[in-house]
Amino acid sequence: MNRICIVGDILVDVSLKSKENPLKMRLGGIIHAARCLWAMDIEYSIAYFAPSYLDVHIYDYLTNHGCSEIIKLGNVDNCPYLMLIEEVKEIGDQGYDFVLRDDVKISYYDDEIKKIALYEDLFFISGNYDYSHLVESVSVSGKIHLDIANNVRDLSFLKTAKKIETIFLSTSSNIFSDNYDPDSFSVICLFDLFKHLSKRVILKENRGGSRAFDFETGQLVQIPSQTQKIKHSVGVGDVYDVVYIALSNSKTFSGALNYSSWIATEYAKTTYPSDFKSMVLRILNTPISEIVELGGCILPWECRRKCHIYIAAPDFNFINRSPIDILENSLLYHNFTPHRPIMENGQMEENANWSRKQELFVKDMALLNKCNMLIAVLLYNDPGTLIEIGLAAEKKIPTIVYDPFCIAKNCMLTQLPDLLSSDLDEIMSEVFRLYSKTFTSL
Repeated sequence: MNRICIVGDILVDVSLKSKENPLKMRLGGIIHAARCLWAMDIEYSIAYFAPSYLDVHIYDYLTNHGCSEIIKLGNVDNCPYLMLIEEVKEIGDQGYDFVLRDDVKISYYDDEIKKIALYEDLFFISGNYDYSHLVESVSVSGKIHLDIANNVRDLSFLKTAKKIETIFLSTSSNIFSDNYDPDSFSVICLFDLFKHLSKRVILKENRGGSRAFDFETGQLVQIPSQTQKIKHSVGVGDVYDVVYIALSNSKTFSGALNYSSWIATEYAKTTYPSDFKSMVLRILNTPISEIVELGGCILPWECRRKCHIYIAAPDFNFINRSPIDILENSLLYHNFTPHRPIMENGQMEENANWSRKQELFVKDMALLNKCNMLIAVLLYNDPGTLIEIGLAAEKKIPTIVYDPFCIAKNCMLTQLPDLLSSDLDEIMSEVFRLYSKTFTSL
């Protein structure tokens, strides 16, 4: 009997075509965690829900990727189980669209469900199935680990279940957003929600790292993320979870989580399983002391609100401002505080007199001095934007230039900022990297 059984939905991820990425389809849902255990050379089992048309594909894929027992817990009808993904890198909201999700009907196979009680570690990844039906119907002697994603809002069903070993949640989950108060947030108060439900709780904060709490020892650990150039972020959280589960018996609490962070980053850097596997084995052969020494980015969710970002751009109402809108929405998604000076202070009229120009200048400069960082959006060689880049650099304000149309050629413009890039993913990673330098862990 394998130690780990992964439980949840198997569906088809469809990454929609964009100018940066081709259309790509692959098995998703709990398959992301399965790929990771295969890459770690750990045998595992899968207990899944899916439409019958996927069964042959699932069986073929899993038998070739280290899965030794495949259990179908129920059949899905009325829905193709297709997840459309508009933006794969989580630069901002990824635009997930689960086709016909409201029409899902699941037929449960109760005799098959009983089989999962035999495993030492059961990892439930939230999906369209009824959590309570599974968690309450299996009397297990092993450990239950639970990932709570966007389709879980109510934890009441856990109050009658066996105490959970580990609860994973993320800052993009409904449970987090429903309990996040921007004016009085405390991660300890958030963790207290789970005190009587689980032994450990782990909060994943995307590019800002993660925090985890052990209720039995009172240990709070903070784990850095690795803000490297990535290909996608789909399933990365599930990979993080399953690495921790796989290593939790042989590594320390923080040690297992540090390996999770590094391996999840490797998953985000490729969609080719063989490349991922080679990198995973290299990481696992690296001593934990070296992993920890390499560090990374730590930037807690609530601290990001204090990062005020001046968006320098020709933000005029007579041009296409969509690149500015996308940048602002991405910063808001990650809980930063962006400022658009023209939107806040007003747009200068064509026939503005000297006093009006002076008024807008003073307001813009006051706003710039208030901000911790400047991001310029180079839509064209707008004089105001170029001057603001120079001013910010002179004031030692971290300065980034987002050049979506690749028009920057002048060496002063290319060499002056901390980063110039046409890749918004790189821009967001640099925001985290630069601001995390000012953050001191408590």
